[in-house]
Amino acid sequence: MMCGSQIKAPCFVKVPLFQHLAPEESTLLASLLQSRSYHKGEIVVKEGEGSAKLYMVHQGCVKLSKYAENGKEHIVRFLFPGDFFGHDALLHQKPYGVHAEVLEISTLCTLHRQDFDRLIDHNPMLAYHFLLAVSDLLEQSEDWNTALSLMKPEQRIAKLLLNFHARNMKTNGIKLPVFKKDMALLAGITPETLSRKLAILQSEGLLQVAGNVIHLLQLEELQQRIQ
Repeated sequence: MMCGSQIKAPCFVKVPLFQHLAPEESTLLASLLQSRSYHKGEIVVKEGEGSAKLYMVHQGCVKLSKYAENGKEHIVRFLFPGDFFGHDALLHQKPYGVHAEVLEISTLCTLHRQDFDRLIDHNPMLAYHFLLAVSDLLEQSEDWNTALSLMKPEQRIAKLLLNFHARNMKTNGIKLPVFKKDMALLAGITPETLSRKLAILQSEGLLQVAGNVIHLLQLEELQQRIQ
């Protein structure tokens, strides 16, 4: 269905890419977006699927992953409100290079390639901001790959928790938006190692684990651990 007036504006206002639009361009974008709600576990797109849409997360959390020939999953990253994916499909009409799965009840908005081109015609500077946004994604990916190769497991865990806190929460109590097994996969460790390292960080007074909620007790100390 088309986005209603109560969904359109928040959907793209959360996306940094579209924060520079003039009022008339925002109105145009609102008329072009489509919105859909997903249940936990639903697949948004499959790796290799052909399309030319840009997906934006309005609410919820989405997991992007790739699968090896033997079926082993490699998690690329988690998406939160304001994040987007599908830029390669949008720009080059290439098949989606990732598998996108919804981890909780979520709402995503989509923008078709031809509609994105209409926005570019109205505001050529949007192409520049789009380039900056894609560059930021590449930088984040390189930063995480560096963390995987240089950081110890507990440092990677601290980095992930601080990222969840910065992106998704206003308090120090983090209700994990992902399964612990998924968090372990992204951190490049086993679920058993994740549980053990969380227990160590808890014994040091840096956090407290209560089921699926983790309270970060010492944000500055956790930040120092990853520097």
